[in-house]
Amino acid sequence: MKQRNKLWLACIGVILLTGTGLWAMTRDRTADEVCLVARVTQKDVLREKVTGTGEIQALTKANIGVQVTASIKEVHVKDGQWVKVGDVLVTLDQEQYRQGLNQSTLGHGLAKKDLQNAETTFKKQEQTYQRYEALLKQGLVSAEDFQQTKLLRDTASTTFERAIVAVRQAEAQVALSEDALSKTVIKAPMSGQITGLRAEKGETAIAGQTNLTGAVLMVISDMSEMLAEVKVGELEIIKLKAGQSAEITVDALPGKVFPGTVVAVAKGSDAPLGQALNVSAVAQNFRVRVQIKGDKAILATLCPGMSARVAILTEERKDVLAVPLVAVQDKDMKIDGGLGLMQGTRSIAYVVKDGKAEARPMRMGLVDRQHAQVLEGLVEGEWVITGPPKALTAMTDGKVVKTKAEGVDGKKK
Repeated sequence: MKQRNKLWLACIGVILLTGTGLWAMTRDRTADEVCLVARVTQKDVLREKVTGTGEIQALTKANIGVQVTASIKEVHVKDGQWVKVGDVLVTLDQEQYRQGLNQSTLGHGLAKKDLQNAETTFKKQEQTYQRYEALLKQGLVSAEDFQQTKLLRDTASTTFERAIVAVRQAEAQVALSEDALSKTVIKAPMSGQITGLRAEKGETAIAGQTNLTGAVLMVISDMSEMLAEVKVGELEIIKLKAGQSAEITVDALPGKVFPGTVVAVAKGSDAPLGQALNVSAVAQNFRVRVQIKGDKAILATLCPGMSARVAILTEERKDVLAVPLVAVQDKDMKIDGGLGLMQGTRSIAYVVKDGKAEARPMRMGLVDRQHAQVLEGLVEGEWVITGPPKALTAMTDGKVVKTKAEGVDGKKK
């Protein structure tokens, strides 16, 4: 009997412990967790910026490639060498192009001889035709003989016209051969410094697109003006335009900040066409060019290809109402208008009012790394919940909350 009582007591204890555990897990714990809060305040200035990473490039440069395919016979420059317009950079093997010019010249000569023979034949047939035409009028030749003479004259005329065309084609072929031969000598199209020299004697220079190995032999860069070429995401590219101020840092010069100006903003993504169409697989980036300013002696230490970081000031406003950015959350909502098929988001902040959280829709303006400008929805001096992140994510309108100001122990001030 005692053993049975002990068993019943044990069962009751298990049931009580299980119930207590379930109650502890299912009850609303929001009021037990202390939430961080901060005031909506006025800020003297709020700056919005866009950042990007990339590399240093010359503002003006020329990729030196070839228009004919041939092995490299001689490289006349070295990496880092300064050149002037017209200086010889590379000489390609010319043998096949000389032979091509010789063949074209011979073909032109034969075409000219054929033209002379065709012209002589035509003139002779033309004279015969005119004589037979006069004799026909006098009744001294038959109509059949006259028609035969006319046929010979017409045939000679056609042969003569074809010979003229053949000569012109031969002349064009000679010109093409001369042009191809001239392109075996690569000259500098601009003055500057040789950078990225890839040409080596004995290698094959390939004519065609610059992304093919061997297509770009070297780069000539005008080192008097430098820029940072960076990539910016599609969500921020719409904020950028030429003329905006920027700051640039270069990994090779730690602690040095260069002022700069945006000179070009790409209107198309730099992704290949196939990737650009598959937007779910690849985030789209756009190229932005920022000219670097500063002391010429320091700029002269920059080299194309160095890593660079850029911060571009997109807008600046003074005396603005601001809220900590961590207090702002995006909630799903239907987009007004259309068929109602698409979902959008709206910004909200949780304001503490009478010990409860009040979900307050708001409209933001400028945004920096820590604050967002308040255009609508919040009033200066109100307290908004800023954390902890887990509690803020699970927050709902009307929840009872305990709070303390950020960085302050104890009760909210």
